Amino acid sequence: MNSDTTTPHIIPSKINLISLPWALFNRPSIQLGTLKAYIESRNPEFLVETSHPYLEVAAILGPDLYHWISRNPWVSEALYAPLVFPEKAASAQDLAWKYVKKSDPEIQYSFDYKFLVGKIEGHLRKWVESCDWTQYSLIGFSVCFHQLFASLAAAGAIKEKHPQTTIVFGGSSCGAEAGQSLLNAFDCIDYIIQGEGESGLLNLCAYISGVHNSPLPGNIKDRKSDRNVTPKNQSPRDVNQLGSLADLPVPNYDAYFSKQKKWFPNTPFIPILPVEFSRGCWWNKCSFCNLNLQWCGYRHKNADQMIHEVKTLASRHKCLDFTFVDNMLPPQEARKFFKMTGEEQADYNFFAEIRSAKSKKPLAEIFAIYRQGGLSAIQVGIEALSNSLLRKMQKGVSVIENISTMRGSLENNLQLDGNLILQFPGSSQAEAAETLEILDYVFPYRPLAAATFFLGHDSPVYKYSKKFGIRSIVNHPNSYKLFPKTILAQINLLVKDYRGDRTQQRKIWQPVLQKVRTWQRYHARRKDDPLLKPLLYYRDGGNFLLIRQELPDGKILHHRLQGASRQIYLYCTHITTDVELFAAFPHITPEKILLFLTDLKKKKILFSEENKYLALAVHFRD
Repeated sequence: MNSDTTTPHIIPSKINLISLPWALFNRPSIQLGTLKAYIESRNPEFLVETSHPYLEVAAILGPDLYHWISRNPWVSEALYAPLVFPEKAASAQDLAWKYVKKSDPEIQYSFDYKFLVGKIEGHLRKWVESCDWTQYSLIGFSVCFHQLFASLAAAGAIKEKHPQTTIVFGGSSCGAEAGQSLLNAFDCIDYIIQGEGESGLLNLCAYISGVHNSPLPGNIKDRKSDRNVTPKNQSPRDVNQLGSLADLPVPNYDAYFSKQKKWFPNTPFIPILPVEFSRGCWWNKCSFCNLNLQWCGYRHKNADQMIHEVKTLASRHKCLDFTFVDNMLPPQEARKFFKMTGEEQADYNFFAEIRSAKSKKPLAEIFAIYRQGGLSAIQVGIEALSNSLLRKMQKGVSVIENISTMRGSLENNLQLDGNLILQFPGSSQAEAAETLEILDYVFPYRPLAAATFFLGHDSPVYKYSKKFGIRSIVNHPNSYKLFPKTILAQINLLVKDYRGDRTQQRKIWQPVLQKVRTWQRYHARRKDDPLLKPLLYYRDGGNFLLIRQELPDGKILHHRLQGASRQIYLYCTHITTDVELFAAFPHITPEKILLFLTDLKKKKILFSEENKYLALAVHFRD
């Protein structure tokens, strides 16, 4: 008896993954690139197309205006809001202009709200009409920061034209309860993937295509039934999360580059390629943060895998500029990685987010490794310059460690971007006063950005709101400008507002805000100086130091340190304790050392915290 062992041919299922405005136009979507590479490597029967319509919108509006809009979340959402809720057009316009009025004159001149809404609506209509959506078994939207209204508008338009299409939303804006509430409120969404997307999307594709009939995992929510219940004691983000990032292939950005050639044929630009070293945050304790809702734990690639990925992408796309999308680089593997890139002949350039942290090695040495390896710009969570406030924020670092990070970045020519959070709930007049004092010591360094505190859903401040003096949690007032009240009552947005000590906080932090703005203006005036030097630096003469100090009023001071004074100052170029100084200079009495350090602190060329000391001047050669 002959048996037929022939396996029937399965027609591949086509999936379209979409990233809409306002993704940054000069870089491909790492979400789409990673998902395409992962799905197709795991199951060749699924053909994944990736769509980047934000490139076309950038070409229509012009790169400069698009870039400004993409950097302003509320303006971004306000432009697509009327396409979802036409009745909110007037209030959305008011919201957009609230921020446009604070922008540069060039933006104010080129920003015509109704004209721009008409342009993006015309683009959306044309884009939807130009595609046969029935060919896809699944259409997925990557919904990250300020992509919600664009995604809702597009999904609604596709559903209206082809009601039988299956649409899934995923991404950081769908984390926690936010995703479930979107599924409940908007009929155009069939599925929500909460948390990590790779395994979840692969399972969803198999389920929809009939490859298997197993129940969907708990991180996939289905509007058609309530069968997907997350097991007790298990978060949706725990389900279907990759055990190791080593399983991830190199992202596939081919479709983005194809569209770049189409929409920017005469004004080519070299894109910045996003890469991913880690997921989650190894600290994950900051009381204001809700950026890690989609992850469970902290995982990272090793340096060898990361260098392979960078070299592959650089060769494939002829690009040398990269941005790490991590919330936090893995410190040890990052040092190995940048040592390797420093030995490469390619002139790589990297941006990354790092953390002010305790380190046995002098921070300047670590930053030197980073800089030699091509890291040129960093974002650091400074957040506060008051030790008691840093403790309330659960940052796990002190003021002197934050200052050391600012100093080390300047000395190694690393552009540091950081925020100073103002109006943190429960912060005190004494903490604002301490911040004002510390600002005098960090004046020589790149200014921080003043960021008014906002309440993130499911952050520790949100969960333990009473501890921070919050009486009640409400929707952000800007959300009422964009959503009808009936919809807003159904959804759970990640940006919230609160009632508590707002008025008091604005009052006590106003002097800090003014001082930060003065700091920013001073540095901005110096940018055009062709002979730009640090505001506080030293030159070493072997047995003496020359220190040049530029004060906030523009006055220039010069200091000369000789012999043991020079040696002590150089010893303090990384955080040093008094005990260490006494041991290093036993021929000088502790009283004389402390008297000398006190004098340097009065002159604002050294900072001290309890028994720790840090020289503030950076090494610079004229």
